[in-house]
Amino acid sequence: MTKYCPACGEELIDAAKFCKNCGAEIDNPQKTTNTYQENRRQYIELSDKNYTIAIVVGYVMAILIPLIGLIIGIYLLTRDSSRAKKHGKFVLIVTVVVWTLSVISVFR
Repeated sequence: MTKYCPACGEELIDAAKFCKNCGAEIDNPQKTTNTYQENRRQYIELSDKNYTIAIVVGYVMAILIPLIGLIIGIYLLTRDSSRAKKHGKFVLIVTVVVWTLSVISVFR
């Protein structure tokens, strides 16, 4: 079973009493692994929740004002959240479709 530092997440050897990366003391190796994994899970959950407003605004702006939708779509694509990246792609697709339809309607 691989162990990780509770402070920085660096992979540790089995007999480690201190982290080679940050120097944090390793008290309980079994607890260390669970602590790092639990912190990572909580980070992922929090990062997904933070982009809800940007996602909603992105879709609305992609339809109403495609240039702003494009900017928000690019913003969402550059985030660490898989949810934000997925919606960023969709916002960009909606933006391109709306922009294309508006250009076609102008030149008819």
